[in-house]
Amino acid sequence: MRINSRYLAVTMCLALASLKLQASGASASAQNTDLAVTATSGESWLNHVHRSFGDTSMGKTGRLGPPPPAEGQVAAGWQLGLAPPSNQALELHGSDLYRLNCQACHGEAGLGAPPEINSVINPVRATSVPLILDRMKKSGLDMTPTAAEELAKQSQDALVQRLHIGGKDMPPFPHLSEPEIRALIAYLKQLSGVPGVTQLTVSETPLRIGEHIVKSTCHTCHDATGQNPSPEELENGAIPPLETLPVRTDELQLIRKVTSGAPIVMGTPAIQHRGRMPVFFYLSREEAADVYLYLTTYPPVQLAASPALVTASQQDGMAGGAPNFPAPAVRPPTAGQTQTRSQTQPRSQSDGIPDVAVTLALIGLVALAIGASAGGFGFAAYELCRLGRAAQKSKISAAAPAKTQQEAAQLTVR
Repeated sequence: MRINSRYLAVTMCLALASLKLQASGASASAQNTDLAVTATSGESWLNHVHRSFGDTSMGKTGRLGPPPPAEGQVAAGWQLGLAPPSNQALELHGSDLYRLNCQACHGEAGLGAPPEINSVINPVRATSVPLILDRMKKSGLDMTPTAAEELAKQSQDALVQRLHIGGKDMPPFPHLSEPEIRALIAYLKQLSGVPGVTQLTVSETPLRIGEHIVKSTCHTCHDATGQNPSPEELENGAIPPLETLPVRTDELQLIRKVTSGAPIVMGTPAIQHRGRMPVFFYLSREEAADVYLYLTTYPPVQLAASPALVTASQQDGMAGGAPNFPAPAVRPPTAGQTQTRSQTQPRSQSDGIPDVAVTLALIGLVALAIGASAGGFGFAAYELCRLGRAAQKSKISAAAPAKTQQEAAQLTVR
């Protein structure tokens, strides 16, 4: 029984260790897999931080669309030259990822709009050992290369963490994959004058490009879902939710609105006015078409609260996450076109061991191990008691003949 209990305990320990290794392997595999395209959800970042559009840098740019055309005037054929839709993956550089995700707030040069939006230059320069040493030298301070390396590492970790979970005034970017973050940071370093940086590229589908623009730029001002505002509500500052954009405009109208600007009908009586939405001149017409493709393929959904936004607002250093919603089917590519995994299906539990199964298995193994240990202790206690009783009986049995002989001797003497 003792041997069986010992083997059982060893077996449980080995099984537990094996399951932990499988779980960690599945986690590493998930981290190395490109993120799937998912629908946009939750409130806009402006509503989350309780700030009006007019108080933002985008609301102060002055890059607005044209005024309404004069009566009888026909708008130019701006849509001419638009490339036909394609599902073929494109190669994007870090500079492209910056345009799609960061430029709307931080500007083309990364300088931001202080004090509302900080510059990215100094935080990125703090990740370079040579620049840290040079700055310390100019300040008259002595710093060893080892100390500079440690400081640069801390700055690098802080930069990556900010992209993952955001901050008090900066939204998180959980939709960015690790390869995209590496390519983006490489460009940020080049933009900030960090020497010796190698630029990286990533392969992106049109749906993924549309997701970048919507989640990083459009969702800053537009809620995911909601009521379609009336002309009077628009005049009072209402911003249409993302789910209504394909209803309010067709693809060509949305492309024009994003890249060139367009008048909007609002007010009482409802007439055309110059729109308040800024013109995103740095986005191509094809990229604006990707926005329409993404919104119609992955319609926005509503949640009670977006976990990533709540986490970012509570504490800069807290870890946040983003919901992963089932994705609808994507149009199959035509002959000669390529399609990445993120375009064909969302990540499923079959990619690795489900977290719930791992947790339940670990709990079961721990319970079995505890039960085996308790059984072993109980058996040991039982054996000790049995041996104690046997020893006591042996002493009594040995003492009985001696006592009988002693009494017989006393009777003989008498």
